Amino acid sequence: MSEMRTVRGMRDLMGLEMQVKNYLMETAIQVFEQYGYEPLDSPVMELWETLSAKGGEEVEAETFKFTDKGDRDVGLRFDLTVPLARIVATNPHLPKPFKRYAVGKAWRYDRPQAGRYREFEQADVDIVGAESVAADAEVVLVALEFLKRVLGSNYLIRINNRKVLRGMTEKAGVTDDLAFECFRAIDKLDKIGKEGVLQELESRGIGKEQSNFLIDAIAIKGSGKSVLKKFRNILIGSDIGNEGIDELTLMAEIFEESGVSQFIEFDMSLARGLDYYTGPVFEGRYLGEPEVGSILGGGRYDRLIEKFGGLSAPATGISLGIGRLIDVVIARGMGKELMKQLDIFIAPINRNMLRYAISFQTKLVQAGFSCEVDLMERPLKKILEQADLKNAKYTIIVGERDLEKGEVSIRDMTSKKTKQVKIESLTGYLAKALEKD
Repeated sequence: MSEMRTVRGMRDLMGLEMQVKNYLMETAIQVFEQYGYEPLDSPVMELWETLSAKGGEEVEAETFKFTDKGDRDVGLRFDLTVPLARIVATNPHLPKPFKRYAVGKAWRYDRPQAGRYREFEQADVDIVGAESVAADAEVVLVALEFLKRVLGSNYLIRINNRKVLRGMTEKAGVTDDLAFECFRAIDKLDKIGKEGVLQELESRGIGKEQSNFLIDAIAIKGSGKSVLKKFRNILIGSDIGNEGIDELTLMAEIFEESGVSQFIEFDMSLARGLDYYTGPVFEGRYLGEPEVGSILGGGRYDRLIEKFGGLSAPATGISLGIGRLIDVVIARGMGKELMKQLDIFIAPINRNMLRYAISFQTKLVQAGFSCEVDLMERPLKKILEQADLKNAKYTIIVGERDLEKGEVSIRDMTSKKTKQVKIESLTGYLAKALEKD
């Protein structure tokens, strides 16, 4: 028989990894709801005409696209933003601003590497209907609150503005039709370096003098409003560029008042390759080991919804890369703290005791305890070892002699002391014991 494997770029999650994933999802949802976002779900599969409406050269290359049994072109969603745009476009009467969150899987036919999978989990928040850059600042603050709860520190969110980038290409003398070619090349800076970007710009038809201006400009980065003055000096005379700087300045002021400026870097090289971004763009990274690449990203996309046949609506959002954060949390040694502790493990000493053990389990679960029965008919010593592996606080030993006296033995798995308890007092005894723990 051939070895059974997962599809390339996809992985199974079990045990500790699933505990970490659940923790990250639960934390994200908790933060999202505290900020007033409401949940939304959508199909993992969309019609190709929906997915392709987003545009951009990466859509066709990175989408899992196929023909279904009804001879329809369909594909797996590559993010959670396109379904949102479709839903808003087809529900024009949604109250504005519409603040929604979504958690789920997405798929991209990308080259698998460390921290990059073809199937991955995301958690998104988006605001539709708010033109103010304060909405962009809010989604960044939501992401920062999540990162604080999960990582504490050692992360950074880089921010730029597509208007700043357009002002930069304008000052460089790049024509409108080549501006997005510049953005795509600049977006590869972290991967291919300055020389690689220069070659990429040349291959996309950008002149040497123009390319050198762009390379010098994208070297500017830093924290706070002071670095934005450097942005402005580069973009003197560009109306669109200065409009973008004004927006970033308001964001900087909001971050300063919120006490999070140390986690923000304004970076003129940040482009994010997607064509639909129209204003601020964001990307977050964990600064420690392992290096997993971007752990969050997003930006403003004011013209995306109308591409899906809807009314024009301003929108902004940010996406948390849950899949990559699983690797970070486990590497930091935080995973074991997240393992659930079982309240009670029940040990029937033989097959005849199973029915009683399961009846105790049923009553204890109904009373609100987490409880598991050993179903393997193992010797008591092995059962107690299993209870330790399950991180159980107490083990109930169910034996014939005890039952004849209307009792069970309860073993404290920390102190290793055993006590006889009347069956009618079992629930109350465990409640008090666990309350002390």
